[in-house]
Amino acid sequence: MLESPRRRCTQPGSAPRITPMVALCCFAITAPSCTPPESTQNGTTGSGSTTETHPLTTSDGEETTTAADTTTTATTSERTTGLDSGTTGDPPTLDEQLAALLAEQEIPVVPLAPPPAQDPALVALGEALFFDPILSGNMDTACASCHHPSFGSSDGLSLALGTGAVGIGPARAQGAHPPFVARNSQALFNLGDPSFTRMFWDGRVELDAQGELQTPAGADLLAGLDSALAAQAMFPVLDRREMRGEPDDLTVLGGTNELASFDDDDRPASWAALMERLGAIDAYVQLFDAAFPEQAFGTLTFAHAANAIAAYESEAFSFPSSAWDAYLGGRLPAISDAAKLGALRFYGPAGCGECHSGPLLTDHRFHSTGVPQLGPGRGAWAPFDHGRELVTGDPQDRFSFRTPSLRNVEVSAPYMHDGALIDFERALVHYASPTTSIENFDPRGLLPELVATVQQDPGHIEEIVGTLSRDLVVEPSFVGLSNIREFLETLTDPGVLSLQGIRPDTVPSGLPVP
Repeated sequence: MLESPRRRCTQPGSAPRITPMVALCCFAITAPSCTPPESTQNGTTGSGSTTETHPLTTSDGEETTTAADTTTTATTSERTTGLDSGTTGDPPTLDEQLAALLAEQEIPVVPLAPPPAQDPALVALGEALFFDPILSGNMDTACASCHHPSFGSSDGLSLALGTGAVGIGPARAQGAHPPFVARNSQALFNLGDPSFTRMFWDGRVELDAQGELQTPAGADLLAGLDSALAAQAMFPVLDRREMRGEPDDLTVLGGTNELASFDDDDRPASWAALMERLGAIDAYVQLFDAAFPEQAFGTLTFAHAANAIAAYESEAFSFPSSAWDAYLGGRLPAISDAAKLGALRFYGPAGCGECHSGPLLTDHRFHSTGVPQLGPGRGAWAPFDHGRELVTGDPQDRFSFRTPSLRNVEVSAPYMHDGALIDFERALVHYASPTTSIENFDPRGLLPELVATVQQDPGHIEEIVGTLSRDLVVEPSFVGLSNIREFLETLTDPGVLSLQGIRPDTVPSGLPVP
């Protein structure tokens, strides 16, 4: 019988060479390909055992069978794990099993609540700023360039491309382009929820328990920011690869890129220069006046612009109406029996729900999950990316990254902090056996220029494997992957499928809208 122990995702610690984990636990949003062993593609597990289908009890009490890819359906003993019906009659239905399992979760699994209401005038200003390339030094890159509504509020690339790139989505990597940014462009879904207090893959922007913002700007951070989400908006405009550019760059209009002339440590000067740009555009002055009617434009700072961007992101990218929300709200037919089986495995034997917990399916913490490293890397350890350690300085945080929400995960590939897992299948297989995944990582499917950057040195791989949390490590298993996928697809709000419709035709600067 498969047991369903209560496991908690903990901060990684030193460990000897350890076995792979089963779960999608700490499933993160990003790129390369890791294919399952050939035997799993032919209906067998890595150990050579044959994949079987077993009868299961549907919510109507009827017997059926389900099998897909490397998935097996639950056996009778698995169906009743953790649930004692207290009767000798019919076995509990899938809905009864799932209700009992969800009731055991430490963080309540409830429908996602809508975000706090936003001032329409602030949202209108934020929309303009979000889509306007005027915020980049060369006037060629907007927030939307890397967080585009046509690509699930990301960009469809393993690693983002900032200023100097042309087009949207994967087209930005076609032909000549600037160097890649070190990390994947995260989706923006539901970041307006108050529980999101840590931003970026490494959490370098954080609203701490005392209500103070901790950011790379330290004492230079401007006053008046409303949230961690607003604080996050202060930093892409400072990054030379993302938006600011280099001192010898010219804008798309042929002028000097004045934003690039400031020292990297002089953040207030860059933010002030951006406000000067906006103040020279009458339409922006009017938008700021409407959003902040009690303050003259000359008294405003870029913190006000960041608050507006956050208000827009909160309203435009919040989607609390998935099939899973409907199911949790009591509409049991909202999801299929296959998805219910996936939820049983997700919150049960696979252990995914330990890290992907609560309404947003994230614990907002940081974990090392054995992700293959690729790209330019970040900080003093480039070409490696040490993740959370870059913020805390603690080697125990090495290779740990923030647990992303799984809301709308279906539309936001590639996955992980560096886009190493380029599609759903690779992500699922990775968490079925992370050590196998990283040791046998197959870079096919990555952009050719990224293939050469994949770090596959045995010593490096051994170091990553050694950081995996002991609580995440179990024997490899490919059981139930298709059912887990069915469940994850119920987290997609239908509204995201028409998200591209939010793109405005024009912005106040008159620059092309990405």
